[in-house]
Amino acid sequence: KNIIFGRAYNSDHQILLIKEAANLIKENNVKLIVVDSIIGHFRSEYVGRGTLATRQQTINGHLHDLLRLTDIYPELGVVLTNQVQSKPDVFYGNPLRAAGGNIIAHGSTIRVYLRKGKGEQRVAKVIDAPHLAEGEAVFSITGNGITD
Repeated sequence: KNIIFGRAYNSDHQILLIKEAANLIKENNVKLIVVDSIIGHFRSEYVGRGTLATRQQTINGHLHDLLRLTDIYPELGVVLTNQVQSKPDVFYGNPLRAAGGNIIAHGSTIRVYLRKGKGEQRVAKVIDAPHLAEGEAVFSITGNGITD
């Protein structure tokens, strides 16, 4: 009942939803915006190296729209999920990296990498945070909520 849901059907619609969010934030005292797969529509619509610069500039503008909302509404939190892509030339270590390149990385204040652990466990690894050291935490999501 306290959730306002908007489904973006393409990158232009996703950008529009965020641009129009300011009115909803004020009218409904919104405290959290979640954008699931920030890069998803952009990756499918901007295909090939020829569109990379345009895609990255558009994503950068989109991220700045979100940052502006947090400036206007200091109590507002924004959570973005992202996709990963594999680096085929990696022979040791983790072959996965966050999609979206430096634009997504630099446009985010705190970056946390989530992965499956043993059994039902999940691992959250702090990749970048101005006030936290890099580290990991193991947790599970159960019927009682999040447990460690």
